Amino acid sequence: MQHDTIWFSSPATNWLQKLPIGNGHIGAMLGGDPACDVIQLNDDTLWSGYPRDYSKPDFEENIRLARELLLQDKRAEAEELIESRLTSRFTQAYLPLGDVTVRAKSGTIEQYTRSLDLSCGVHTARYLLDGAWVTSESFASYPDDVLMHRISCASAQNFEISFDSKLPYDVQYDEKGFSAGGTAPSDLIIGDVGHFASEKNRMVYDEPDRATHFSVRMQVETDGTVNFGAAGLHVTNATTLLFVLCSATDFSKGAGFAEYTQERIRHAVKKGYVAVKEAHVQDHAALFNRMSLQLGEPGEDASCEERMLRMRRGEATGDDFALLFQYGRYLLIGSSRRGTQAANLQGIWNQDLIPPWWSGYTLNINLQMNYWLVDRTNLSDCFDPFATFTKYLCEAGKRTAREDYGAQGSVAHHQSDIWAHATPVGLDRERIPQTARYSMWNMALPWLCLQLYDHYRYDRDDSFLKETLYPAMRETALFLKSTFTRTETGLCNIPSTSPENMYLDRKGVARAVCTMCAMDIGISREFALAYADVCGVRGEADEAARWKQFSQDVRDYAVMANGELREWDDDFAQSESGHRHFSMLFGIYPGESLLVSHFMDAARKSLRQRLENGSGQTGWSACWAALIVARFGEGDAAYEILEKLLRENIHDNLFGAHPPELFQIDANFGFTIAMCELLIQETQDVIRLLPALPKQFSNGSLHGVRIHGGHTVSFGWRDSALSWLKIVPGRDDELILCGAGLEQFGLPTASEGLYRLSIQAGETRVFGELETIDFRA
Repeated sequence: MQHDTIWFSSPATNWLQKLPIGNGHIGAMLGGDPACDVIQLNDDTLWSGYPRDYSKPDFEENIRLARELLLQDKRAEAEELIESRLTSRFTQAYLPLGDVTVRAKSGTIEQYTRSLDLSCGVHTARYLLDGAWVTSESFASYPDDVLMHRISCASAQNFEISFDSKLPYDVQYDEKGFSAGGTAPSDLIIGDVGHFASEKNRMVYDEPDRATHFSVRMQVETDGTVNFGAAGLHVTNATTLLFVLCSATDFSKGAGFAEYTQERIRHAVKKGYVAVKEAHVQDHAALFNRMSLQLGEPGEDASCEERMLRMRRGEATGDDFALLFQYGRYLLIGSSRRGTQAANLQGIWNQDLIPPWWSGYTLNINLQMNYWLVDRTNLSDCFDPFATFTKYLCEAGKRTAREDYGAQGSVAHHQSDIWAHATPVGLDRERIPQTARYSMWNMALPWLCLQLYDHYRYDRDDSFLKETLYPAMRETALFLKSTFTRTETGLCNIPSTSPENMYLDRKGVARAVCTMCAMDIGISREFALAYADVCGVRGEADEAARWKQFSQDVRDYAVMANGELREWDDDFAQSESGHRHFSMLFGIYPGESLLVSHFMDAARKSLRQRLENGSGQTGWSACWAALIVARFGEGDAAYEILEKLLRENIHDNLFGAHPPELFQIDANFGFTIAMCELLIQETQDVIRLLPALPKQFSNGSLHGVRIHGGHTVSFGWRDSALSWLKIVPGRDDELILCGAGLEQFGLPTASEGLYRLSIQAGETRVFGELETIDFRA
């Protein structure tokens, strides 16, 4: 039996104990308080601000001067110029929509449980109130684009219902429910980037005509009596109470956004609760149930309170790891569906008016990590928002390339938002010292394009290549071609920074900018080869050859005197030895260019040095560390990193944590893909089964994982060796496999330790005695 339910024996007492539901568009956090239940709401398109042009007329001249200064080794002068003259404004914020509060009578509560069934996407709270059962069910339907919340009572109850928002709004209550509408801030003014709650950070509402407008409609269906007043709805003598809620903004629905909410609710009410729920469960389960993971023998089901106690004691079980694996998949289904926005730093769940890092899109690791799991864990349907955002950003980045850099193609920097902010962030003409380390990094689009390319490798969809992948890669390639500087040691991206990290210069002063960092080497080389492949598919042989040559011409990696991989352009010591980013190891994960190179030992030593000095201290950083360690085949070490994450960086509701007590969803998504990487990897066109299996997971099974070519793979293992293997081909193909236990299946040998398998579409291949255990029984 696989446990896919998170459940508590008590109501939530704070936001980080509530449980999330979502359909990519509408998000809700549910706490299940019997007396005063606050349902916190989000809409994926509700952001501050509006499209702005942040280009600078003197940017091109100043970036040219910065390059010249760096080539003359005048690092301090270059960094001051960048921080003083090249930054624009910080990005806008993802906003909370509002709260629906349901008040009921207080009484004696017994046998309380609240649960989230990950496999069907339904939240349930159930308890005895003065001896009579009360049950609530909640879900956010993607097919019908509504949130439904139904309360069923064994004896009649009275309820008070109201709506509130942290944004300016009006609400009108009527005999059927309420309609609310309001306006988002027209701007977010950042004065203190290091302290989100600082009074120097404020929302501005001075241009309401240009800001985003929102609408919320909720309809009540009940067997009780509904009265209304200025303060809310009053429902008396009810045994059933159903809320049907929809939200919209003029960003997504144009001038008819309020009418959209009304039409969706009319349709859902006419369809009925049972039919809407049935369609929701079918839609959600069709995605979620594609995969299952079993680690060891199933244990007894446990409440989330019990799980957290043992995880924080360092006693996490295989069931706990498997549940967190599936939770990441659940959260992506809930926050990223076709036609919605890409999952941001908090997915779609945010309660703060000015959330940490604006709950935006951080492009130097975080957005990418959000989607590393999408294809591998059989959720390719959830990739569309990432692709759409990348296309939108690429279009906006053309202006930044043209008007700021004076270059061809498209460019974006480390942070963006729903408006596709593409310029370096900052306080415009006011310098913030040491911010070049993040603001000046301009390799976001090549990295995003590499993820588009990886997605393409799963299905080789010609329309995706033509309409999405090739246009984005072409514009990105044009920018690299027109801005990389040819030096004696190769092509360089000047100025270059290793995201958010700094080195100590020859005077011991912390600096960020250089002529080429290791991450930029890895990204540019792997991007060039990927683009060459795409050009080859399109029949553009000459262009493919040029980009293969470009990859070779990029400055190579180097090894420092101490044996570590050089992160910057000289043998500089780090200003923070245990920095959270592993940017220099991009070529290990998510890339692979370092894996078979003579720099492997140096890369391993750099990893060890960083981990020994405390890196991996945030949720997402721990996941990245585990992924890299897994690529080195060190399963036990990767397990220790992930076990520490469960011990120190998971909130009570299993949301990923970022010190100090903040929520970032990339830890959840990163955990899921890290678990995959322990069990299956694809590098150098070899499918590696059990490549980094920890001794704690010596027995188990993984069902439904996807690999390049669109093939679906399932396998089980006993005593750390494969016991059975099943492959459902997506097309005709020839696979190269390796892994302990493969020798028993009689496969042809490709070379030592490698086996060859020819597969044909429509012909499932099974090796060994396939387990018939239904882990969902």
